[in-house]
Amino acid sequence: MVELFRQMGKVQTMSILVIGASGHVGGSVVAQLSAAGQRVRAASRNPESVALPEGAEPVAVDLTAPDSLAPALHGVRRVFTYAVPEAMADLARAARDAGVEHVVLLSSVAADPAVAAGMGPDVDEIVRRHVVSERALTGSGLAWTFLRPGGFATNAKWWAPSIRGDGVVRMPFPEGQTTPIHEHDMAAVAVRALTEDGHDGNAYWLTGPESLSQRAQLDAIADAIGTPIRLEEVSADQAGPEYPPSLVRHFANAGARPQEVSPVTERLLGRKGLTFARWAVDHADDFR
Repeated sequence: MVELFRQMGKVQTMSILVIGASGHVGGSVVAQLSAAGQRVRAASRNPESVALPEGAEPVAVDLTAPDSLAPALHGVRRVFTYAVPEAMADLARAARDAGVEHVVLLSSVAADPAVAAGMGPDVDEIVRRHVVSERALTGSGLAWTFLRPGGFATNAKWWAPSIRGDGVVRMPFPEGQTTPIHEHDMAAVAVRALTEDGHDGNAYWLTGPESLSQRAQLDAIADAIGTPIRLEEVSADQAGPEYPPSLVRHFANAGARPQEVSPVTERLLGRKGLTFARWAVDHADDFR
């Protein structure tokens, strides 16, 4: 991994702040930056509880507490963060005051106006969160890059309690498809944007390498844990809280139609994206 980044034409080693280091994507960003020899400051609300690679510096940041930002940003040139709309303007101001050059935001495909227009009123809050966060950066005077993934592979963890409990998953529209993306691939794109020139002002649509039905994703998890999982189809009205109305409507409208796979992920990484089957193996213990 280190040799790969040495060959990428990365900018000179710098201090990079990763906000959300305890999350799936942020944690992977910290790990990959550290492997690439970058100086990393890993921020979370409770940094003492986060396992970090050797050399990563833990720092306390609460995006809803603006006073925590200036110490964490001191000496930092680039920042990775996730979308917190009520805090993004404060972060942008603090970053600009600290001399930060570039912010990479983990946003959502929902922030793409063309996508949001077709998603309906049930996702207004999802759209709002990411649109507000993006706008705070586009108007800040900072260089920015937006990562706009669709479905996260980690969303499949919502099945974990029922798989561990009785080996049954109850879902509506089991043939409904998504393009789940591994958190390591989102992080790898973020690392490129943080360590290379040429990504300023880009909003990258990211997906996994394949369109898969919910049934196929469940089968991949069963293969990974070596235990059969029974799928029980339920009606939309019987769907659990993990299926918000917008997602149920998406599956109902799409039927079994494959979803479009973005070419951007492979183009930026220079390789095929990690499959959902690989993700299931990586997270098998979560379902046992």
